[in-house]
Amino acid sequence: MTLELAGRDGDVLAEELLSRHTTLRIGGPARWYCRVRTAEGLSRVLGAACDTGEPLALLGMGSNVDGFPGWVVRLEGDFLRIAIEGERLTAGGGAALGGACAAAARAGLSGLEPIFGIPSSIGGAVRINAGAYGGEIFDVLESVRLVGRTGSRRESTAAQIPHGYRWTELCDTGEIVAEATLRLRPASREEIEQRTRVVAEKRRGALPVQPNAGSIFKNPRGDYAGRLIEACGLKGERRGDAEISIRHANVIVNRGRARSADVLALMRLMRDSVAEKFGVTLLPEVEFLGLKWD
Repeated sequence: MTLELAGRDGDVLAEELLSRHTTLRIGGPARWYCRVRTAEGLSRVLGAACDTGEPLALLGMGSNVDGFPGWVVRLEGDFLRIAIEGERLTAGGGAALGGACAAAARAGLSGLEPIFGIPSSIGGAVRINAGAYGGEIFDVLESVRLVGRTGSRRESTAAQIPHGYRWTELCDTGEIVAEATLRLRPASREEIEQRTRVVAEKRRGALPVQPNAGSIFKNPRGDYAGRLIEACGLKGERRGDAEISIRHANVIVNRGRARSADVLALMRLMRDSVAEKFGVTLLPEVEFLGLKWD
């Protein structure tokens, strides 16, 4: 592989440990780890990955990963920009969702409070239609700029993208969210702060402090994955240094030196126990790189 990027466009690192870039602090080496800062850099990386035929994955704020025998792309530089004009907030796909929420609050714009605190990039949030506490990003998403895996580009309105609970068509097409525009509404800073405080307190009381990736499984229709897992008596169950949180049964934490295999073993235990006791098949909310879910 001979791809080199100009400093402004990004850089390419060989055999970079993904544990340095994930919220669970786990993950082996990526064959190529690409920090991309411009549209030109992204286009070149996608083209090179396509030419080699090796797999490619986008890493947002960090997910459940192992070693990856291909290209891992992290959006930086131009893709971190956040701008506000009137009631619209436009953010690059690599911008932190928390940063967008804070910028909206400072501008007196409401609509993002329910998803405050979700550890995601804007692009990652759009891709899976991230949500919490009765709200989701597609409630305020107006349009997106997308880049296909071969470098093709297109713009789309939110209404043109099929989406549902923790899923959008982008999960299937593999397109990368380069930029998203959100339509918010004016509100007083006091009102926004109060709503944000309520969500923050709920999240603080529910989630553990140890490294974690948030909810592991999607909620089945009409129920909660955490309730089902807790009813199976699995809180505190461990494999290596990975543990099903005693605070929230649908969260796995890293107690120190957990490995991807440890997390995967706990996930299978959770899934199989719930299926046996309740006849419900839990579906992962986290994504896998270099791991096989079966």
